[in-house]
Amino acid sequence: MYEKLKQQVLPQLIAPGSRILAAVSGGPDSVALAHILWRYIQDRQEQKITLVITHVHHGVREESDDEEKMVQNMARDWEIPCLIHRFDSKNYAKSVGKSFQTAAREWRYACWQEDMRKENCTLLATAHHLGDQAETVLYRLLRGSGTAGLAGIYPQKGELIRPLLTVTKEDILEYCRNEKLPYALDHSNEEPIYVRNKIRLQLLPELQREYNPKIIEALGRTAEVLRWDEEYLEEEVQSAWKRWAILDTEQRVGLCRTTFELPKAILSRLIRRAATLVSGEPRGIAFQYVEQVMASQGQVGWSQDLPGLNIEIDYQGVWFQRADWGQSINESPDILWPSLPVGAHWGEWLPWRDEVGVNWLVGLFCLEKEAGDDDYPGQCVDKVFFDGLDLIRNGEKLQWRYRQDGDCLWIAGLGHKSLKKVFQDAKVPAKHRPVIPLLAMGNEILWIPGVKRGDRYPLGQGKGTVGVLIKC
Repeated sequence: MYEKLKQQVLPQLIAPGSRILAAVSGGPDSVALAHILWRYIQDRQEQKITLVITHVHHGVREESDDEEKMVQNMARDWEIPCLIHRFDSKNYAKSVGKSFQTAAREWRYACWQEDMRKENCTLLATAHHLGDQAETVLYRLLRGSGTAGLAGIYPQKGELIRPLLTVTKEDILEYCRNEKLPYALDHSNEEPIYVRNKIRLQLLPELQREYNPKIIEALGRTAEVLRWDEEYLEEEVQSAWKRWAILDTEQRVGLCRTTFELPKAILSRLIRRAATLVSGEPRGIAFQYVEQVMASQGQVGWSQDLPGLNIEIDYQGVWFQRADWGQSINESPDILWPSLPVGAHWGEWLPWRDEVGVNWLVGLFCLEKEAGDDDYPGQCVDKVFFDGLDLIRNGEKLQWRYRQDGDCLWIAGLGHKSLKKVFQDAKVPAKHRPVIPLLAMGNEILWIPGVKRGDRYPLGQGKGTVGVLIKC
């Protein structure tokens, strides 16, 4: 076993110069892991790899004190640092309102992260083995996981490595016997209380006896093949995200409606990713909700309220936003809502920040003084031209204001067209329309920046005026 790990596995997981934090409970799996890493370091001294052991005393079993001493003695014999942590795991679980197993696991990983920081470690090694992989695949299958979940445990995720993931429990026990390594047995693992224990103690043995004596190896292979597929799909999703994401903030994420034309394997992952970014829930949203979003087929006006999350579709895209997003935007002191109406003065910028959080500037300028595109304080999104003398004659009526009942644009060859119809034709979402500053003359709108210019006051041969919309 060691020779295979030494030649094929450990070089891929451990770079020269690494400092490894090994999580050692005292059981055969973690003891074997620590010994294999220590042995590998001796065999690869030129790579200058170092090792630190960390042990957590959960304060639950009477044997925990002896296990702590055993791990300390092992580290002393190997002349490597050993960090010991004690905490009241049962009371901690009650205080955070989680199951004992979940709370203890979260506490351990948080503790190990702190150990890594203090010891300047670059890798965290845990002793998950092939049996754990098989249990995980079955556990997730019973819960209805998709291919991402059935890919199981990864041999490496960032700084976390699992060198024994392809090794069976039997091989680990044999290694401990051959190397005369002391280890402790946690008899609570032999009690069919938790679902994972039932899978290990009841379901897997039944599958081995009645269906496939090599079921553990078969499940390990299945996870590996699905992991290959998942890694490929993740690359495709990354590429699709760069192409189709139109907004990516902590509170709001947008995807183009054309994403609904993508294969379901990609679309479903984009939906999960968007929901995860907004909600902070690593697992994203449940399958039933992903199905609902996909079934909408990008229909404008569709919306769905989920726990802590709202999803809605407008002409621009499908939007994932925190449930309190609209309230936080409207109440934010950082949002620059212009105080309108105001006179439309030449040479002055009107600034505002829209409901998405994008900063804009709009203004009117004399053509002879108008700057080139490179001289603007941001990206020029819209530029329209008017007859300057006609605007000056009506200057006292000219103003920037928001939308009002009865507003319309005059279109050559058509006549007056209601603002509502203009917005609908331009596919501007209804909730965005009231906050767009308009260049108005009485009840007639001359220009909707970024949307449409009416046909009044076309630029003639005389003095001209240019309207400019800038995205900062």
